[in-house]
Amino acid sequence: MPELSPRRERILRHIVQEYVALAQPVASDLIARKYEAELSPATVRNEMAALEEAGLIAQPHTSAGRVPTDRGYRHLVELLMQEERDLAPAERRALRSQFTQLSSQGADGMHLAALLLSRTLHSAAVATPPSSTNTRVRRLELVPLEDDLVLVTLLLQSGAVRQVVHRADQVLSREDLTRLSNELSDKLADKTAGQVRRAVRTYSAEARPFANAAVRLLQQAQEQAFAAVSLEGLAQLLAQPEFAQSQKLRPILEVLEQQPMLARFLAESLATPGVQVIIGAENRLEQMREASLVLTRYGSDEDVWGVLGVLGPTRLAYWRALPMVRFMAELMDLVDNRAGP
Repeated sequence: MPELSPRRERILRHIVQEYVALAQPVASDLIARKYEAELSPATVRNEMAALEEAGLIAQPHTSAGRVPTDRGYRHLVELLMQEERDLAPAERRALRSQFTQLSSQGADGMHLAALLLSRTLHSAAVATPPSSTNTRVRRLELVPLEDDLVLVTLLLQSGAVRQVVHRADQVLSREDLTRLSNELSDKLADKTAGQVRRAVRTYSAEARPFANAAVRLLQQAQEQAFAAVSLEGLAQLLAQPEFAQSQKLRPILEVLEQQPMLARFLAESLATPGVQVIIGAENRLEQMREASLVLTRYGSDEDVWGVLGVLGPTRLAYWRALPMVRFMAELMDLVDNRAGP
């Protein structure tokens, strides 16, 4: 993150604030008149030129004003993360009251959290139910069917069972398959898909194809666990001026319409606990690179958690979204703890 003088940081904040509010390029005379009365428009222009040179703002071809770049948004988000601002006490009380009241009337907490986020931030919001992120192997069993076909049965620590029919490179006897079952069960026990994938190359050539089959079954189990996604506020997303052009919106809708893809994307975007902000081109999925997400985990168990957050254009009110998402996750954790044993 480039070092900025306090004045340039202020001007960058003003530009982002105005652009988020109006979706129009921001002119230097507006900044001077509305925010920096002690500075001349010429001084503001010079500071904006420095911000542009640093790649934090840019000039659209058709405008004399400037707009924030993904890098500019990232700079602001890093500052906001350091500040760790909370919602105002009155807003916290109001949201807690709404959440508690609707929960007591039988509303599902996950859908309710997404709905409140969407309404409050005027953006799309997403939530997934708490699920185990570390689907682990208990045992692998290989049973001959006919000729070169083998039934691969994966027993998971959760008690779930996954199966697939695998075509082997050669016909294997029942004794060979029993030996491989025992060998792989020892090697795979208590491992996740990622751990198995990294270790596959160390296995014997005979065992490797069945280990790869186990990886695929583990991934399927993981995707199924995260398959349910609550999406609220799609109309808010469609109403954003950035998405008036269908070529920008269509790729995002393709992801939102495919729940397994969306669920996997959300889970993989949260490699660590805490609020995560993904801005534009930082998105791993190319289809999502016109959007920003503010996401966090919720759940009292570090291995069993759900995803909660908001999705919108990169022109997102990050200073509102960060504390709002964090607070809603806190409410979800309270519900989770009360529902526990």
